[in-house]
Amino acid sequence: MTNETRTVSRRERLRAQTLQEIEDTSFAIIDADGVQALSVAALARSMAMSAPAVYRYFPSRDALVAHLVTLSYQQLAAAMSQAVEGGRRAPRTRMRLVVTAYRDWALRYRRRYGMLFGERAGDLPSEVTTQTPLDQAMAMLMDMLTAVQGTTQADSTSGDRTLDGQLRLWARSQERPDISPGVARAAILIWTRVHGIVSLELTGVFDNHTLEAQRLIDLEVDNAIQSLKPAGP
Repeated sequence: MTNETRTVSRRERLRAQTLQEIEDTSFAIIDADGVQALSVAALARSMAMSAPAVYRYFPSRDALVAHLVTLSYQQLAAAMSQAVEGGRRAPRTRMRLVVTAYRDWALRYRRRYGMLFGERAGDLPSEVTTQTPLDQAMAMLMDMLTAVQGTTQADSTSGDRTLDGQLRLWARSQERPDISPGVARAAILIWTRVHGIVSLELTGVFDNHTLEAQRLIDLEVDNAIQSLKPAGP
């Protein structure tokens, strides 16, 4: 190994360490005070480095926040995937584990969750909102719903031909072109209702009340599954 190779390797290692410190410190600021509290100047002060040094890693605050959003999506998707790793469980049980992991992550990282679904407005380039690692979790949810549906001839349409076409297009965008409109609709309903319940919980709507958010979430999962069953005569 040449001296030049050793120098480059050391430089890359130090850069990776600094990048990790930037990420960790940025998340510490966000977890404490929200994404609006994150600035290059505040980050530089926390790390005892100069602002120009931070700009060697990210050309702007927007670029830094976009990077943190991507990492947060990855963390959330990983938590959902890990919840169903190992063991053989019924699809309904797997779905409950996935949505519970979603809620648990949101409650643990409230500010990061807010950054993903609320506080980030105006902070990020529009392309950040297109495809995210969370789409992998949505695809996994559709696969579980398909397993629940099994060979039963369920109600595969919404009764709205325009909506059914939109659901098919959405399923294709999630790399699930063979998913029926009924399964796609059930997946979207689960996600939107779970997200709504979690968001209300985070804002304190359920504080000092007897309602349990997790029971409401479990009910929404059951209702979505019920929608896949064939209608009675």
